[in-house]
Amino acid sequence: MSSIENKKYFSTTKKGIIKELQDDLNSVDKRKIKEAVKKVISLMTVGKDVSLLFSDVIKSMGSNNVELKKLVYLYIINYAKSQPEKAILCVGMFQKDATNNPNPLLRALALRTMASIRVDRITEYLCDPVYVALNDVDAYVRKTAVIAVAKLYSINSELAEDRGLIQRLREMLSDPNPMVVANTVAALTDISDASGVDHFKIDTPTLSKLLTALTECTEW
Repeated sequence: MSSIENKKYFSTTKKGIIKELQDDLNSVDKRKIKEAVKKVISLMTVGKDVSLLFSDVIKSMGSNNVELKKLVYLYIINYAKSQPEKAILCVGMFQKDATNNPNPLLRALALRTMASIRVDRITEYLCDPVYVALNDVDAYVRKTAVIAVAKLYSINSELAEDRGLIQRLREMLSDPNPMVVANTVAALTDISDASGVDHFKIDTPTLSKLLTALTECTEW
């Protein structure tokens, strides 16, 4: 087989695989959809371009299956920068998951994913969900929100400052959960290092908050 025939063969094979995955991603069979998304991620991780399936993959964002949601979000993180116009269509679902999903793991996952997408137009929509999540009843979600503030700052520091997120982050030092306080300290330290400004000021009230949190920590 000549090199031209080889290229034609592999091009045809690729089109066949994409079409097959496209059909499965739009199936009414949930099991088939999940398997198709897994195949897409497998191809993506070995360097294959499956960006043509963006619109088909994000249709599964509405699933409440944690494993499937993780795979879809991973796909979005990978292709958001090259397909920003399509990625922006995901914002509404991200915001809904981050603020209204009854499962705290999915609320945190949506926040973490949004914070990992380094596209300015999406970052703008991250502020409100983060602010809401900093007041979440679940400590894991609050911890994730704290980390998201630091990531948001690294993408657009002016936006984070203007929306009052740094000040709100300082207030998180009073959180009753030691895990949240520890991550707040880490986030403020990262922001201070990046900006050259001491956002983490050890004054008497701050020290008191940290000592209170320390008494709640286990030896581990």
